[in-house]
Amino acid sequence: MRAIPVGTAAVLEVQVTADMTVDFAELGRVHPVYATYTMAKHFEEAGRKVLLPHLEDGEEGLGSSVSVEHLAPSWVGDRLRIEARCVEVRGNRLTCEVTATDDDGREVGRGTTGQVVLPRDVLDGLLDSANRR
Repeated sequence: MRAIPVGTAAVLEVQVTADMTVDFAELGRVHPVYATYTMAKHFEEAGRKVLLPHLEDGEEGLGSSVSVEHLAPSWVGDRLRIEARCVEVRGNRLTCEVTATDDDGREVGRGTTGQVVLPRDVLDGLLDSANRR
């Protein structure tokens, strides 16, 4: 992994759609608002956008952690800006702080993501082993 300067950022722009709202497999549709689990997915995607330009040939990033504090609701049609910012690189591990802000500038979520960088062949071997179980 090439050096990632602390402060490096990436943005993911999303518009909330019906499939991003709370709908549990067993319990069904609960609330017509942006789901916390969807926010977590978008946080991971924004963090990955920070990492991708810094991967070297033969490397791959793997999510290792995500934390989300969902601060306010967002409705279908709302546009959100998800920004991930590198706050630490330690060896092969990257940590980003992430925020979600709506078009009115209201912070609707914040959290962190972690990623581990591994040689692609090592990761493929680990996934291969897991698939054989």
